[in-house]
Amino acid sequence: MRFARRVSARSLRCKPQAASCEPRSVACAVARTWHAFRTARTTGIRGRGGVVFGILVVAYLFLGGAGAGAIVLACLVDLAWVREPFGMLARPSLDEARPSERIVAFSLLVGLAAVALGALCLMFDLGRPDRLDALLTSAVPSLIVVGAYAVALLVACAAFLAAVRFAYAPAVPRVAMVVVEAVAAVSGAVVMLYTGLLLQSAVGVALWRTPLVPALFALSSLSCGIAVLLACARFAGPLDACAARLARRFARADLAIVALEAACAALFAGLALASDHPARAASAESLVAGAHAALWWVGFAGCGLVAPFALEAASARMRPDLARATLAVAAVLVLVGGFCLRASVVDAGGHRALELEETSSAFALRLE
Repeated sequence: MRFARRVSARSLRCKPQAASCEPRSVACAVARTWHAFRTARTTGIRGRGGVVFGILVVAYLFLGGAGAGAIVLACLVDLAWVREPFGMLARPSLDEARPSERIVAFSLLVGLAAVALGALCLMFDLGRPDRLDALLTSAVPSLIVVGAYAVALLVACAAFLAAVRFAYAPAVPRVAMVVVEAVAAVSGAVVMLYTGLLLQSAVGVALWRTPLVPALFALSSLSCGIAVLLACARFAGPLDACAARLARRFARADLAIVALEAACAALFAGLALASDHPARAASAESLVAGAHAALWWVGFAGCGLVAPFALEAASARMRPDLARATLAVAAVLVLVGGFCLRASVVDAGGHRALELEETSSAFALRLE
């Protein structure tokens, strides 16, 4: 007869391995925090018999992904397209900047606000702010430590880039901005992948244990980043030919990303429905035909994929002023869809009881 005794995150105690290791050391704090994420046992919006991430984690996944996507794209646009002058050639005021430069500046500011707010959501969800300090000061290699460093580095780089653009800083040369933009682009790409890898690494949730989750979230983050740029273009004042061409190119790029996102979502749901794992199949059934179907089909598929695709395709044949308004509406719908994607996938995976899931041998004691 086989049975398993499950060890919860709260019952874990970090035992010193040597005289130099204290039970309350940074390494122990990181281990406990990482185990809490790995077992998906954070503060939940529902909890009886199930395992859920809280709404704050859903908000972090959305804000972190969308903000990182906006920062990455804004940096790449400036590096490859806009090439805004800095140093002694810097413009005294953002009002004197070209429309494309204002789009980049506003996108960096919005992306910074989103990532910072997402990090706050994650910190409050941890329940103890000192755990964040433990993550940032730890040398223990883990996914959550890498993600924490990437988020911190991205916030620092984006804050610097936004501050130089909104404040007259002729002492900062163009080469320094290029280096910081390159670092921000790399760290932003890590954050986009990390938001999906965080779910994939969770033990006990079969629906999330697939590389399609980080792929789907990364594509959604790119689409949300484009949405932020298109929304900023709507409020950047009159567009010149360069800025209008930039907006049209991003709209065409988003058409391809939305198509890839739809294919990835269909593959994710289809493979889960056809899975032999009972919990994964049940979660997928809940996602596409159960309690979370409205979020998945109306919020994600309708608002986040079908409607933006149609609006962006139609904007190519509209006059410029109407096209800008249409793309702004599409941008809002993409952001709504991005949030609904994360909320539906997180809740559909987390609603299953742990007894239906496979248990990691590292956190369960099997007895004969």
